[in-house]
Amino acid sequence: MYDRLFAGVLLGLSGLLAWAATQLQVPFQYEPLGPKAFPIILAGLMAACAIWIMVKPSPNKWKPSRLVLVRITQALVLMFIYAWLFEPAGFIIATTVVGAVFAWMFGEKPLGSFIYALVMSVVSYFLLTSLLQLNVPAGMLFGG
Repeated sequence: MYDRLFAGVLLGLSGLLAWAATQLQVPFQYEPLGPKAFPIILAGLMAACAIWIMVKPSPNKWKPSRLVLVRITQALVLMFIYAWLFEPAGFIIATTVVGAVFAWMFGEKPLGSFIYALVMSVVSYFLLTSLLQLNVPAGMLFGG
């Protein structure tokens, strides 16, 4: 029952995402596919997954524990913090901070979490800007 309820909500969200993507208007094309492509592809994948869950729900009767619900809530708060930090702090700093906290939440030691997140964010930044030629915010620290 909960599977189908979740699938219905997911299907509704995928429709909202697709509608919001079609409303994006940019005065010039700065990427080969444009800003609408990724959200529309994501909405399609979300809709396909939602339909699959509706048609074939899981027989698993697992219910999340209190700890799992707390971790999910912490992860949601972290994602809001990431969205809030992304533009002003820039990709590298925001991704390092949030990535380190996520790694720490999953059991890594604080120093290891920070080093892993820093390396991941720097490598990702250069892959996104150089290889994919995407506009990723540099942030205040790097003159963005």
